Amino acid sequence: MQHKFTFLRSMRALLLAGISALVVSSCVQDHKVPQPTKLSGSGFAAGLKFPIGLTVGKGEVLFVTETGTGNNDGQVTAITPDGQKYPVITGFPSVISPEGSPAGLAHLKYKDGKLYILHGILGRLYVYDISAFTPGVTPAVAAGGLPFEDIAGFVASIDFTTLNFPDTGESDPYNLTFGPDGKIYITDAGANIVIRRNSVGSFEVFATVPSIATGIVSGGPPTVESVPTGIVYDGSKFLVTSLTGLPFPAGVAKIFQITPAGALTDYKTGFTGLTDIILSPGNKPVVTEFGFGPPGGRVASGEDAAVTLLSPVATAVSIELSLTFPDTYYVLSYGPGTIQKVTAE
Repeated sequence: MQHKFTFLRSMRALLLAGISALVVSSCVQDHKVPQPTKLSGSGFAAGLKFPIGLTVGKGEVLFVTETGTGNNDGQVTAITPDGQKYPVITGFPSVISPEGSPAGLAHLKYKDGKLYILHGILGRLYVYDISAFTPGVTPAVAAGGLPFEDIAGFVASIDFTTLNFPDTGESDPYNLTFGPDGKIYITDAGANIVIRRNSVGSFEVFATVPSIATGIVSGGPPTVESVPTGIVYDGSKFLVTSLTGLPFPAGVAKIFQITPAGALTDYKTGFTGLTDIILSPGNKPVVTEFGFGPPGGRVASGEDAAVTLLSPVATAVSIELSLTFPDTYYVLSYGPGTIQKVTAE
């Protein structure tokens, strides 16, 4: 059985080997392109330290989780519409993995004046109220003083035999979204499950994510673990993206669909190394792929793996739709530590 922390850190280790624009409105603008066929644009922010998660808050302020350098310097950073960066929360644990790359924070989401922040290595959920936060004015707070909810402890308490599902012995909460019931749904990339947070500190297993066939006839494993990454709710079902385990076979990663009752089936396949998913204004999935080989990472249609919207994108890990600018998306790259601001065509 593949060691999941090793895999996710290996993903990061691959990288080591190889306000001038004012916000014109605080409300969502009309989108003319319901489903993009192409994305184009340029750089927006740089100098981020191995960023993983991206979310858009009030006033078009972006919030990013930076893994850091492995010296307990993970942080949440605010980026204003003019590209200026300001620390929000500092001092999150950040370690160097056995493969030599930083590991720590995972994704985050903004909702109703609060940030919901996952720490993958510690297996924690932090909730931080930023309703009174002003970039460049409000001082950063220390992560060590924040309360947290223990996802890793919940995963350790699960009797996986009752689920008829293998216990990896690990937890790595990676991404999250809000469901129709207002509850939080979390992909755990260590345990290969989706967790539902019912209330503060109360969790349950919502769905399990099965291994998938590789199509390898000889010289490799017939199946590999399918690691859940991005998650979104489209109004009737959840869509969950996945990474495959070693040897990272091309074209077999899937988008799964899960009903509100927790029944999981395939939605689309043909992808390689999916890392995040959002919905376009037309309510169709748009995904990012990390890029384990040529031609590299990309942004693609979640409806058709053959449709590339933006490429190459070095180690793409997160994508968000603007709340203010029409047909505008933000694409986060882990290795270069950059954000691109792109427009849909």
